[in-house]
Amino acid sequence: MEISESTKLVFFVSRIFGLAPYVVKRTSKGQMVDYKRNLFLVIYGLCVVFCLAGLTFKGIFFDINSKKPIRMKTATSKVVTTLDVSVVVSACICGVFCGIYGLPFVRELNQRLNEADDMLSMYISAGSHEKKKWKGLTMMALVGVTITGALALDIWVWYRIADKIKKENQDSGANVLGYCPFYALYYILMMFHILFAQSALGISNRFRRLNVALYHAFPEFNKTPIIEITSVSSTNNASERLDNITEQKLGLTTISHAITHPRPSINNVIEDLAYIHASMSTGVMLVSNTFGVALLAVLGSCLLHLVATSYFLMVELVGDKDAVFSWIQALWLFIHTFRFLLTVEPCHITNVESRRTMTIVCNLMRTCKDSSAKDRLETFWRQLVGNNSTFTACGLCSIDRHIITSYCGAITTYLVILIQFKEADDKPIRTIQRAL
Repeated sequence: MEISESTKLVFFVSRIFGLAPYVVKRTSKGQMVDYKRNLFLVIYGLCVVFCLAGLTFKGIFFDINSKKPIRMKTATSKVVTTLDVSVVVSACICGVFCGIYGLPFVRELNQRLNEADDMLSMYISAGSHEKKKWKGLTMMALVGVTITGALALDIWVWYRIADKIKKENQDSGANVLGYCPFYALYYILMMFHILFAQSALGISNRFRRLNVALYHAFPEFNKTPIIEITSVSSTNNASERLDNITEQKLGLTTISHAITHPRPSINNVIEDLAYIHASMSTGVMLVSNTFGVALLAVLGSCLLHLVATSYFLMVELVGDKDAVFSWIQALWLFIHTFRFLLTVEPCHITNVESRRTMTIVCNLMRTCKDSSAKDRLETFWRQLVGNNSTFTACGLCSIDRHIITSYCGAITTYLVILIQFKEADDKPIRTIQRAL
């Protein structure tokens, strides 16, 4: 995870949820220089997540063993709900342990990010820290309001269902109350999504600044048409947008920066930017190592939640046809899709910016007239061709937009299987009804 002045708000909030049990060591000037694991924060995080996990499973067993269960009415619903809850618990536990054991990766990642910022500041302005702070605050506020509203509506809907089936001397609302620890775990899960997204977008921001610096280093490059590389044709739209952004920035921020700083030699620029790109590519692997196990659990939870929510929505639409319950299931389907994209899209954006460098260097090699600069560009090109760093979940799968199609196929397959099991559960009931 990135820990800096612009991201410290997200860092401090993540400590409340037990995901970042670190304390920051500062210099006398207030500059962050090191991060240490704090024993109190470690114990606090473990206590929070395991207490919530224990209370969650206690609520599940209470609902299963009650005379009038709320969510565990059939064998299929018992399996689906138990898996639904279990993946959230496992993802939260993995997130806490990744924070505890990921300190060496966090230290190296932040060292590389700070080094990249120092080197890039010689070529292009870093931008406002306040703007980055507001981006983090906006992301947390958006996610917090959305998940809070969804949880409040979900609790209200289940209380409404409990009132319909309750009998004398039996409080069905206690079944709903037993799931409150499960709802609390969602805040830990969503905070993990925010931490990962900000870490990936932080690397993407360095890649973007590097690409703009390459444009600025070769002014003649802006006068020639851009020819995209076939192997990265999937990033053409993003590349075109970046061209427009680059032209604006070259006319504003980078020109003023060039006035106050002497222009370095082209060869030094290429060597520095090649080093930064290699360092940020290593940073991608460091983020994957930090969050690897938790990412695997989160992707699994997204898959199971999308399957389970789609299943319950379909059952409701063809069964009781409760409009309120159908709408809440549709809302949860949107939230789980949003969770999934909150993991995938930052990785995709970072990959686009990384491959964008390959496109720029290819065009520079075509237009550059300086033989020594062209040799260094060719070395840079070979480095980029050999670079295969990408975000992964424990090395088992790459996280980019290609995973979306795999998820769509898996969701369709599992939905068909669950519907078949549902039909098997309904057959004995139909047989008894016909006999009567």
